[in-house]
Amino acid sequence: MPRGGKRQGVPGKGYGNRTDMLTNYDQGKDTAATGGMTAPPPEAAAAEAPGIPGITPDDVPGIDAPTNYPGEPVTAGLMRGPGAGPQRDTRLEETKNLRQYLPLIELYLDNPDTPPSVMALFRYIRGA
Repeated sequence: MPRGGKRQGVPGKGYGNRTDMLTNYDQGKDTAATGGMTAPPPEAAAAEAPGIPGITPDDVPGIDAPTNYPGEPVTAGLMRGPGAGPQRDTRLEETKNLRQYLPLIELYLDNPDTPPSVMALFRYIRGA
């Protein structure tokens, strides 16, 4: 026996307690139920549609399309496999080069109007 007790109702017929779902309450003029509303013309709908202008689905290559880089292996950029390895991360070196500017930033650390982001930047550069 299903949970909740024996089923009630007649197979193929709607349940009596759900007649509210079969009623359209909005019978006013110009509603979809009365046939008074019409769809906007396609050019109006296209003008209102948000999206990236100038790009259509035909502009995006499919998964079965040929590659744009036929001379480059699929594993290019990875640690293993043929092709160029990963690019060297130069952020740490660049951050260390910023240490020469720490005395200039340090002048503003005691100022109460200095934003916390400047203090965080100072600590980040000093810790690199």
